[in-house]
Amino acid sequence: MSKIEYERTIEINYEHAEEKNHYLGYENLRRLAQELQKRGLTLRDRYSDFPTYGYIEKTEDTTQYNVFFENVLIFTTERRYLAFEAKEAMNKLGHEAHIDELPSTKTTKEWRSVQGNYLHVDGSAYSMGKMTLVHDDEIIYVQAEVHSNYGYLTLKITSSWSSERTQRDKKIKEMIVEKPLELVGLIQKKFESAIKLKKWGYETNNVEVDCNFRAMTANESKCSPDIIKMTREARNS
Repeated sequence: MSKIEYERTIEINYEHAEEKNHYLGYENLRRLAQELQKRGLTLRDRYSDFPTYGYIEKTEDTTQYNVFFENVLIFTTERRYLAFEAKEAMNKLGHEAHIDELPSTKTTKEWRSVQGNYLHVDGSAYSMGKMTLVHDDEIIYVQAEVHSNYGYLTLKITSSWSSERTQRDKKIKEMIVEKPLELVGLIQKKFESAIKLKKWGYETNNVEVDCNFRAMTANESKCSPDIIKMTREARNS
């Protein structure tokens, strides 16, 4: 018998406090990833190993080409084709030209690229973009995602649970609202503590919240106001 999967999704949009069309951008997202990781939230993809955000060293082998005209240095370049084109042109005109090649290794620092947009709370079981909670031998999944948009950031948290039969509303609420509530609140708390810092500047109190229930065999319905209120207040516990 196939199972029925019940799902609750809450999307919270955080507007930028000062710039209506502010866009976080890829470089700033790298910095935010480190800020989140300091608070116990790590941006991950579905499959890769656990990343460590911050500066990483990048080593690159390069060659400097010094071009000489009759034993006088006339220019230097790292473009091989350019150096040899110039040498060939001078030799064709009957002049003596040669190139000195100087290999070197260049080490630079850059922010580590963001691995993915799924959030992993330190200490929680994580697989395929989802965190796992176990309650009376039943598994509840919590998937948290971050999306950057013009003017706002979106935190999307989906709680899901499967049952072999149709369940009453009370049981559904217990399994995908009440049981994961502590984890959902913790995610909001840690995420908001980072993005409200002055260097990011996002508003975390007056936010837009969209919340929906869905069963894979039934129509989607909106969350009641008390469930939205309960979910937002969980970040203060």
